[in-house]
Amino acid sequence: MHPSIPWSVVFSEAWAAYQDDTIPVGAAFVDGAGQVRYRGRNQVFSPKSGSMPLQHTRLAHAEINVLAQASPADRLYKGILYTTLEPCAMCVGAAVVCGIRHIRYAAADGPAGASGLLTAHPFLASKNVKLEGPEAVLGAASLVLMTDWMLREDSETAGRTLDAYRAQDARAFDLAQEWFGAGRLQAMAQAGVSSDALLAAIELALR
Repeated sequence: MHPSIPWSVVFSEAWAAYQDDTIPVGAAFVDGAGQVRYRGRNQVFSPKSGSMPLQHTRLAHAEINVLAQASPADRLYKGILYTTLEPCAMCVGAAVVCGIRHIRYAAADGPAGASGLLTAHPFLASKNVKLEGPEAVLGAASLVLMTDWMLREDSETAGRTLDAYRAQDARAFDLAQEWFGAGRLQAMAQAGVSSDALLAAIELALR
């Protein structure tokens, strides 16, 4: 699979987040001309730095880090917000308030995904946001990263999340569990394997 440029960008951001030992989610804003204007990744557990005020806070989701780069003059309603994982309630609300009217996500997030708010909440529903997702191969690849991350957690919440991921895509879950046991993703991260090579390896393994 050769993903389009926006999808390649967001998956590379998710992989960079994984390599940075934080939640592996990536996002990007693509303007009306099809150009990637802003890109970002989850930085909840990234080391704090003076240049990125949201780093190492619970607000530092990938979508929020993308939206925070836009100015009030940006016509975000003309573009598309891409993300590797279905946005949570915070990110759905922030996207709509910032003017986003089109969201594309690679993998559904059964435990925390809140795209249903776009039709269930009267204010959000009034904005008629177009929603697209999930994506087959990129969604599976995103779930492999997320499952590996959650397998490192030892909590009741992690257990529920893993059960949901297994129900969503058993093949991606089983692959993630196998690779986690072998330490394969960690080894690839340490070796500096590119996101394109990682995606190709996941696609081959799932055939």
